[in-house]
Amino acid sequence: MRSTSKRIRQCQISANTTGDHAFNSNIEQLVQSIKITVESEILMSLLSYAKHLHEIIDCDNRFSKEYFLQIEQSISNTQSNQLINELIQLVHSYFDKYLSVSVILRCYIQLHIPPTESGNNQGVSIQFQILKEIQEMETIIETNENLLLDYYKKHYEILKYLNKYPSIEDYHLYLLEYEKKIFDDLRSIVLELRTIFLKTYDIIIKNLPKIQVPRNPLMTSMIN
Repeated sequence: MRSTSKRIRQCQISANTTGDHAFNSNIEQLVQSIKITVESEILMSLLSYAKHLHEIIDCDNRFSKEYFLQIEQSISNTQSNQLINELIQLVHSYFDKYLSVSVILRCYIQLHIPPTESGNNQGVSIQFQILKEIQEMETIIETNENLLLDYYKKHYEILKYLNKYPSIEDYHLYLLEYEKKIFDDLRSIVLELRTIFLKTYDIIIKNLPKIQVPRNPLMTSMIN
C-alpha cells in the first residue's frame, strides 16, 4: 500500500513538472513570437502607414479643399453627411491601426525591461521614456477619437434646431460652418497621424539597441 501511494505521489510530481515545463515553453514561444513580429513586421508597418497617410493628404481628392464643395452639396437637414462619414471611417481605421501596433510595441519593450537592481540602469530609464512617449501618442489618438464622436452629437443637435426653426438662416449657416470645421479637423488629424506613425518608428529604430540590451555599459543615457 505504501509502495503504491509513493508511486502515485511520484507520478503527480512528475506530471506537475511536465506541466510546468510545457507552460514555460509556451510562454517562451509567445515572447519570441512577439519579438520577431515587432522586429520583422511592426516597425515596417509603421513606415508603411505613414506613407499611406502622406499619400492620402497629398493625392486623395477627398482631402483636397476643393472636395468640400461636394460635401457642401451633400449637406442634408434630416440626416448625416455621407461624405463626411466616409472620411471619418477612414481616419478611424488608422486610429485602430496605431492602437493595435502600440499595444504590441509596449509589450515588446516591457519584455526587455530587466529586473530592478542597482548599477547601470541608464538603458532601463530609456525604455521607460519610450513607453511614456508611446502612451502620450495613444492619448492624442484617443482625444481625436472623442473629437469625432462629438461631431455626431453636435451634428444631431444642429439638425434638431434646424428642423424646429427652418426659417432661421443662422442655423443653416451654422451647419455649413460646422461641416467645414470637421472637414478641416479631419485634414489636420491625418497630418498628425502621419507624424505619430513616423515619430514612433523613429524613436524605436534609433533606440533599438538600448531597448534590446538596456544594461550595455557602453550606451549613453540620452534617448535619441
